[in-house]
Amino acid sequence: MSEKPELLLPAGSLSKARTALAYGADAVYAGAPGLSMRPESAELVIDELAETVALVHAAGRRIYVCINTLMFQEDLPRLREWLEATRDLEIDALLVSDPGAFALARELRPEVRLHISTQMSTANVAAARFWRDAGASRIVLARECSIADAGEIARESGVEVEMFVHGAMCMAVSGRCLLSAHLCGRSGSKGDCKHSCRWEWQLVEQKRPGETMPVFETGRSTLFMGSTDLCLLRQIPMLVQSGIQSLKVEGRMKGEYYVATVARVYRAALDAYMSDPGRFTVQQEWLDELDAVSHRPYEEGFAFGYPSDRPDSLQTHNRPIGTHKVVALVSGMQDGRYVLRVKNAFLEGDELEWIAPGMASGRIRIETIAKKDGKATQRGHCGTEVLVTLGEGVRLPECAILRRRTAS
Repeated sequence: MSEKPELLLPAGSLSKARTALAYGADAVYAGAPGLSMRPESAELVIDELAETVALVHAAGRRIYVCINTLMFQEDLPRLREWLEATRDLEIDALLVSDPGAFALARELRPEVRLHISTQMSTANVAAARFWRDAGASRIVLARECSIADAGEIARESGVEVEMFVHGAMCMAVSGRCLLSAHLCGRSGSKGDCKHSCRWEWQLVEQKRPGETMPVFETGRSTLFMGSTDLCLLRQIPMLVQSGIQSLKVEGRMKGEYYVATVARVYRAALDAYMSDPGRFTVQQEWLDELDAVSHRPYEEGFAFGYPSDRPDSLQTHNRPIGTHKVVALVSGMQDGRYVLRVKNAFLEGDELEWIAPGMASGRIRIETIAKKDGKATQRGHCGTEVLVTLGEGVRLPECAILRRRTAS
């Protein structure tokens, strides 16, 4: 039987890293400021990274740091400075996409494993062997790579293989796109994509001004370049059997609720398969939970090659869907009351759902609300911390998250 693959979750902040660990991640990945394909709001400054590294290692898990942006000459001094400033941090691996960054990382941090980012679009054995021979420990495959090809690369290349299994996709190969740069002056290849491909585009022929033509039609909308979200939960058996070492979830820009929900579902599915492969079935509860977070319609992307019989399955509208909305994160206790970090407003008397690690869930009623200074209030406002009571005998698990079902 194949070994259990690593479950790798995004850590766009210290709080998200803590959530990922609590809900079942074996490893997390974070980003270096200005160097990691995400805006600063989803990157960790050095002090935050140091705290996150300590947190991750205290839990016996691993942390990988992205330095995988498109590197221009002006970026190399910043990269050198960051590598030297983080010399004392025990990072488990660095994700790189630029050969210059690869060389600089080997020079300044020779003890750290190097993972080749998906930005390099690696999708064959020969390319994986090239990076292995250069000193890479792992390849993060292009999202356009099928599970069958990923398995062959894992068996034949002599290097670890990591594959995206869940999250946002891109209309460009490995996300290497200039559309946002051309239209907005903000480059996705520098971590600042404005998602221009998801705008409500219309096609107009020059000799027919004012007359629009569809590219793909579905119902009431015309779809041009916006991509569906990836979900390979149903393919857990094939992914494990392929020998892939790491299953990666996209989403450093997503919140704690997304991280928690996706982590606990994939954790439950992986553990269920590994404990009894012959009787494994995908539980409806797992699928319902993945539907509970904000997402675009799920498809299986390129898992079985290019879907030539259904090319429109790669494209969808720009209206995220989801059955639930996060309300608050439980961050501790104070004077016998729960401390909540409010994400969406709620009222005294509201009945809410809660989720916790291990697929635990339940319902509670908000009995009282108070501000942090103890002054009573009837409303928890977004962006604040409040103290709440939930009724006698009610106990929430550690790291619980409160949510409510959205109107259908």
